[in-house]
Amino acid sequence: MRSLETKKDIRNRIRKKRLALAPEQREQYSRSIISQVIEHPFFLNADEIYCYVSCESEVSTFELLKKCQSMGKKVAVPKVIVDNFMKFYYIDSLKSLTPGAYGILEPEADPQREACKEHALVILPGVAFDRQGNRIGYGKGFYDNYLSTHPQYHRIGLAFSAQCVDFIPADCHDIRVEAVITEKGNYITC
Repeated sequence: MRSLETKKDIRNRIRKKRLALAPEQREQYSRSIISQVIEHPFFLNADEIYCYVSCESEVSTFELLKKCQSMGKKVAVPKVIVDNFMKFYYIDSLKSLTPGAYGILEPEADPQREACKEHALVILPGVAFDRQGNRIGYGKGFYDNYLSTHPQYHRIGLAFSAQCVDFIPADCHDIRVEAVITEKGNYITC
């Protein structure tokens, strides 16, 4: 029997669980997750990585972004353009980012630097994930909207194992990830 929890219920419950992790534990888990990401076939085969910039208690992506650049991969991070729409822009350095929507570090909206490759790997944040690749974000639909126009992109979600649940009620517009990487390994595989 499926849980009767709504997405909002799951989001609230899992955010509390994630916040309950000690900062040192989140840092240690983040390092483990990033080391697995850089060994994943999607990452190894991608020339371009479109990755979120972590904030608050999310899996930290700062070392991953630096590693991508040191490996010669082209890196793009998101910028909110309007209420529930974002674009990715190439960056050369994390130092070029400034606080934007919701206080999250963002690049400048330079049309000359808009990410537009035919194939890329998108690394997504999320509040919760299930084994079918369903995810719950923060409720604004940024990634679902973006990925609906780029269905060919590979998608990896990053999460602490405490964020993984048995079932997430999915809507027809929800875009699944192909893999979720936690400190304990792959939660799902494509």
